[in-house]
Amino acid sequence: MPSERAALRLGRSPVNFDVRRPLLRAALLIALLALPLTVSAGKDGGMAYRQRISDRRNAEATALWKLMEKDGFTSASIAALDFLFFSDSKADAEALAKVLSISYTTGVVAADRPGYWYIKGTTRPYGSQVSREQWMSWVKYMVTVGFENNSVFSTWSAYEPKTKKTWSSESIEVP
Repeated sequence: MPSERAALRLGRSPVNFDVRRPLLRAALLIALLALPLTVSAGKDGGMAYRQRISDRRNAEATALWKLMEKDGFTSASIAALDFLFFSDSKADAEALAKVLSISYTTGVVAADRPGYWYIKGTTRPYGSQVSREQWMSWVKYMVTVGFENNSVFSTWSAYEPKTKKTWSSESIEVP
């Protein structure tokens, strides 16, 4: 499907964005979700913490997709994605950035909170079409790959260049 392989130049430096990888197609932006727990929760609370984060990201993804659709976004729309993780280990943050750098432009920077690191990434300067199913799978993948690298998938955004509209997970309130 040539239209699904459409890539749109949005910025200045080229990125190797493989649009054939459905789990890595959609993407995201901005700030740290202020959570009082450390990323590496102990064995007792670790699974409950991960499940809580996973459930929250899934709910945010569902709500954000509905908002995007309400604003006219469809699976034929092109979106560039920006995203942010955080970690309490620079080594783990760098490992995650390396994993994600296969399909995204990534970087690691010190967070405002001492002892924490941000892993920032983007699909820019390219965008891709993304369906609801791909969107949900991408969020699930990002949560999983984050936890595998002692990091938390925090926030993301989608930018549609045609309408110049940006939707951010930060605008979504879930219980």
